[in-house]
Formats: sequence, C-alpha cells, structure tokens
Amino acid sequence: MHVTLLLLLGAARALVAPAVTAPIASKLAEVQEPAARALAEAYEVVDLPSSRTTFVRTAAARDGGAASLPVRYLRDANYLCAVCGAGVVETGRSPPLVLLHGFDSSALEFRRLLPALEARGVAAYALDVAGWGLTEPGDAGVSVEAKRKQVEEFCREVVGGPCVLAGASLGAAVVVDAVANGGVAPVKVALLGPQCMIDGAPPVPEWGARLGVRVLRSWPLRALANRIAYKDKSLGTKDAIRVGLLHCERDGWEDDAVAWLLGGGYSVSELVSPALRDAETLILWGESDEILPPADALPQFVEALPGADIRYVAECGHVPHLEQPGATATALARFLDEGANLGYVSGTTSVASAR
Repeated sequence: MHVTLLLLLGAARALVAPAVTAPIASKLAEVQEPAARALAEAYEVVDLPSSRTTFVRTAAARDGGAASLPVRYLRDANYLCAVCGAGVVETGRSPPLVLLHGFDSSALEFRRLLPALEARGVAAYALDVAGWGLTEPGDAGVSVEAKRKQVEEFCREVVGGPCVLAGASLGAAVVVDAVANGGVAPVKVALLGPQCMIDGAPPVPEWGARLGVRVLRSWPLRALANRIAYKDKSLGTKDAIRVGLLHCERDGWEDDAVAWLLGGGYSVSELVSPALRDAETLILWGESDEILPPADALPQFVEALPGADIRYVAECGHVPHLEQPGATATALARFLDEGANLGYVSGTTSVASAR
C-alpha cells in the first residue's frame, strides 16, 4: 500500500506544473488519459489584477503573447511579441482563439480539442474561469462581474490583441456577458452547446447551497453527468470522472462554488441578440445533446442570431470538443480563417440545410 502511494506521488511530482498543487497532483497521478496528463503538465499561471488565473495554450499562441505579460509567470518565456505599443503587429495569422469552459469545470475539458487545434496551426488559449478550475480568485470573488473582469484582463494582458471568444455550455453565457457588459470586443464568437437561454438559478439558503455543492462533488452525480454528456456512453469512463473532479481539490473550491450558487448565476437570454448580432458567430451543437437538447433551445438562437452559422455535430452529445474534437477543431479553424457560412465541414451539418 505504502509503495503504491509513493509511486503515485512520484508520478504526480513529475507532472506538476506551477498551477498544480500537491492535492491535485496526487489525484492527477491516478488519471490515465494521456491528453489529460499532458495538458495538466502544460498549465501556466499569471497574476491578473483580479485573480491568479491558470491557463493553457497551443504552440502557436506561445509564439504571439502579450508584451506586458510578466515573464516570471510563464513556464516558457521564449515567445515572440505580437503587440508593439498601442498597435498590433500584422502576423498574417487568424486572430487567436480564447476558450471558456462550462459550469464547475476546468480547461481540462479542452484536453482533446487543443491538440487538434494545435495540429491545424491555431493559436488558442483556454483559461480556468474565476471560481472554477484551478484559478484562485482574488478580492473580486467569483461573481458574474468577477468572471467578466477576468476575461477582460486575460484578453488584454495575456492575449494582447484582437481575439475570437469561444464558450462551451455555460461558458457561452460568460462570452455573452463579457461582450454585452464588459470591455471585450471579439473579432468573432463561437458557441459550443451554449447554455444562454435558461436564466438564473433558484434562490437557496446557504446550508442548501453547501449541501448541493457537496453532492455536486460526489462520484455518483459526476458519473451520471458524465454519462449523459456523451452520445457514445463508453466515453463516460471512471477516468473521465477523475479528470472532471481534479479541480475540486483546489483550496477554496467548495466556498467558491457556494458563493456562486448564492449569487444567482447568469441571466443573458435577452442579451444574446444585442451582444452578438453584429459579430460573426458560429454555433456548434451536438445532434444528440441530452443536457441541452437542440429542439428546445436552438430555435431561440436561430431567432436571436439569424446571421449565425449554426451546425449540428454528428454522433455527438453535449461536449463536441470532447466527443468529436476533430470535427470541432476543423470547424473552428475554418471559422477563424473564413468566417461564418462555412459550407461543407466534415462531421457537421448546417441547421439551415437540415430544415
């Protein structure tokens, strides 16, 4: 028993990145998926004004970070500056992609998408949203306003120039709020299985919120959520559950989750159209999404954003970036290069053509 524990801890230390604390590292040693372990090793951390934000990025993004980003917070300081004074140097590339994960998750949910984007030469970042993932919130807390501020700061201080914002599930609401109410003006927007049309959360007492959070951390609930997230149920493995629980080992996770639930959550359904109607928008939706069935919410997006390129992802549930990373990466890469109205994209079907 002791030998096994020592081996696990030894493996964990080999994987430790600056943002991975000892409790998380010990749990990470139990994870088998190579993509998850590789992404955890690639984690970086930067002190923004509002939070100590953890993030990962592709090689192309490391070649074009912000000039103002303090080198001491990076694991690899050998990057080329894409920002010069107040202007952006023309690099000949598409603007970088900034990925925002969903509720009570982390950037590790992009563990299969980021390598696919990297293979396509895409400059992409994925950050842990304040209060979720491994990010340590500062005095700003974990509220809607704090998350908005974090996104603004990250785009300004880390990305350092125009970008494309992409949100998965509730991460889509983070995008909509940041564009509608904040200082972020993305070149384009991509939404993956977006949760934007169900507003707020029912009020609960503090003890009820804390009980709910502890249930949220439980293996049975995670196993159920993991299973219904995929069309291919064989992907809802015990290892996937371990990955999904890693961020729960962060100090302060429970208190942050309680504070978020007591705060009422996002209410952005009325903001989708005014925030995004002038932005080129791509929406990818798993055709077999059981968590947010397309038949329920998709018509609202069609009405709110008539100019958006809305696509079903074939053989896919709620998480196209995990279940169909290749098709998702291809659609995103082409969207960055070409804009909306992509025409044929393997593994996807345009909602307009499917009617």
